[in-house]
Amino acid sequence: MNNKSTPIVSDLVLLGGGHANIQVLKMLAMNPIGGLRITLISDQTHSPYSGMIPGYLAGYYSYEDCHFDLRRICEELGLRFIRAKIVGIDRQRKKIQLENRAEVGYDCASINVGIEPQSLENSSPDAAIKVVPLKPISKFIAHWDKLIADLKAYKGSDTLQLAVVGAGAAGVEISIILKMLIDQHQWNAGVSLIQRHEFLISAKDRLAQSKLSNTLKELGITVLQNTQALKEQENGLVLKDEQGWVHTENFFRVLTATQAAAPQWFKSSGLPVNPDGFVKVTEKLLVENEHDLFAAGDCIHFSPAPLKKAGVYAVRQGRVLEHNIRAFFTGKSALKSFHSKKNVLSLITIGERKALVHQDSPSILRWMWPSLLWIVKDRIDRRFMQRFQARTFSVKPQHVNKTMPGPKSTLVPADWESNTCGGCGSKLAASTLTLSLNKLEILKDDAVLLGVNDGEDCALTRFSEHVLCLQSIDQFRSFISDPYLLGQIATQHALSDVYAMGGIAKTAQVGLTLAAANKKIHQEDIFQLMSGVLDILTKSAVSLVGGHTGEGAELAISIAVQGEVAPEQVLRKQLTQSGNRLILTKPIGTGAIFAANMLAQANGKLVDEALSSMLESNKTAMEIIKGFDVSGCTDITGFGLLGHAFEMMGRKDDNALGVKIDYQAIPLFDGVGELFAKGYYASIADENYQSLTAVLSTDVSNQKFPALFDPQTSGGLLFSMPADQVGACLKNLHQNGVTKACVIGEVIARREVVIV
Repeated sequence: MNNKSTPIVSDLVLLGGGHANIQVLKMLAMNPIGGLRITLISDQTHSPYSGMIPGYLAGYYSYEDCHFDLRRICEELGLRFIRAKIVGIDRQRKKIQLENRAEVGYDCASINVGIEPQSLENSSPDAAIKVVPLKPISKFIAHWDKLIADLKAYKGSDTLQLAVVGAGAAGVEISIILKMLIDQHQWNAGVSLIQRHEFLISAKDRLAQSKLSNTLKELGITVLQNTQALKEQENGLVLKDEQGWVHTENFFRVLTATQAAAPQWFKSSGLPVNPDGFVKVTEKLLVENEHDLFAAGDCIHFSPAPLKKAGVYAVRQGRVLEHNIRAFFTGKSALKSFHSKKNVLSLITIGERKALVHQDSPSILRWMWPSLLWIVKDRIDRRFMQRFQARTFSVKPQHVNKTMPGPKSTLVPADWESNTCGGCGSKLAASTLTLSLNKLEILKDDAVLLGVNDGEDCALTRFSEHVLCLQSIDQFRSFISDPYLLGQIATQHALSDVYAMGGIAKTAQVGLTLAAANKKIHQEDIFQLMSGVLDILTKSAVSLVGGHTGEGAELAISIAVQGEVAPEQVLRKQLTQSGNRLILTKPIGTGAIFAANMLAQANGKLVDEALSSMLESNKTAMEIIKGFDVSGCTDITGFGLLGHAFEMMGRKDDNALGVKIDYQAIPLFDGVGELFAKGYYASIADENYQSLTAVLSTDVSNQKFPALFDPQTSGGLLFSMPADQVGACLKNLHQNGVTKACVIGEVIARREVVIV
């Protein structure tokens, strides 16, 4: 039955998880526009709040305290999240171009992506390794962790010299935090701050400069004024001082906080940019000469009055940006202008939970004690972050109301005709399907006599007389908001049945159920889903030969796969030899992760880890284990690890075998144990347990051993082999990318399930 949900008729795409777009995301979700679908695209799941990063580096904040969990925020608000790197935009076709995946269409888009420092010239790859840019922050944090680990491990007598290039707010804060940690831990290292000017941060606030200079002097930080860093060489950093003298200084690491640089794709996409490459916008935050493309934050050049690269502007632009995007779609109000303030208040972290004010005009805050200013800064930052954090529960709530407010305005025409039919009456129009499929490149195969483009009722394929045919079908509802990713994972999941039997997949057919939407949205969704499907099929040398589409209450996908296998290479499910070791190739926990994710309770990093595993093909593992004496093989899916292991035990007869599983040896995704402890289980997990109670001892339950019953999507292979072959097999698997493969138990000579 049709659930009468509001149909989708238009797409808003937010490019980047910057401070302005985050506010747009939240405000539009809390006051939605009927028929508008919102998608956030970012190459990072966690977006940093720049104001709290110095405190994080100093150890005052956790990673979660100072990062927006974009995936989790979108899940809580019922919006789409796509993790992908943006590489361009086609304004004429209204398409966002992404790295290694299908482009995404938009009706209106907002650009709020990150920036990078202008890079130093490097004489060699070895020299480049020494340079650590402070932007983007997400990459800098990984380099920072490595630097701190190196400082801890260093036992040499020579003092390691570290340089921070750039004396803006970021450079000054980083140099202070770095020297503070060095002194606290008594590491053998020194810090130099290299600046092109005489002043710190800006020339106007002389009082703040004096205080900062004293702080740097007290910490023993060497300040090189009027000095330009030219390039990094293997033997050091080439500097040019105010007298024009060029010389080389040796540094262990060089942290660069130099003048900002814009993403290269701005210029390559033909966007209007200033000489430095930043996209030019009007007072309405519209990209110049565009009516459906907005931009905000550090990546813009504000044409009415150029702004400093400061996060405070992005925060202030958020409300104007949301108003103008809403006005674009509804047409109920005029666009607003963003009025920038000339003077920006900056609270600079100076270590030991202290801060000072830096502002171009007088402020009462500058007379506060540094420790009191830190309290003020901390409260401002935490209050801002709290507005955009998903609610967290210590135990799984019985109910979480994720329903957002009803829309006060709508884009859906009053005469909209929804599809209320079932069966074939719910099929999509042929023209909609054809227009989408014509955009796709479908792999050609000589074995396919009649395929997806031939319009016949069935695919016609040819196999040799000595080859067996394998066929399988899988279907499930959407569990993620990214349709391209859904298509990829659903395909890997379907192909896995063929691999589990030692076969090679040859052809596939796809069934799609799409939620209510207009023709344009249906075309976009088919293109996204099928592009994901074809990405995996093409990599797996599998031909798409047909399919079916229809409209329903929610997005769903089914995939039928046909494969082939030589009779002597068939891998059967049933175990045949006691004493064999049981090997599992992927971690367990996807069921619990996405049960928590549906309630916006799973950390975005944990979801990313699970998705990455689900995208890994079992074909590599299958090809490797076929070279060993495998006895019994299956893939772990909806019945859970123990359910599929029980299937491998075979029928109850005199020759039946059993399994002994070492529960502690079962590999889990990081963080899944905590989800289990809080009570997050997939809906089918308890049914998986109940179906096995007759063969389990009373001390085995879903609550005590949840990993045994957790249903997996695109899970790993489970197989057995002789103990003397395990070492060679695992080595081969690990060397070929199946890094999580491990022994989790053994086959026993009685039909019994033993958990230890």
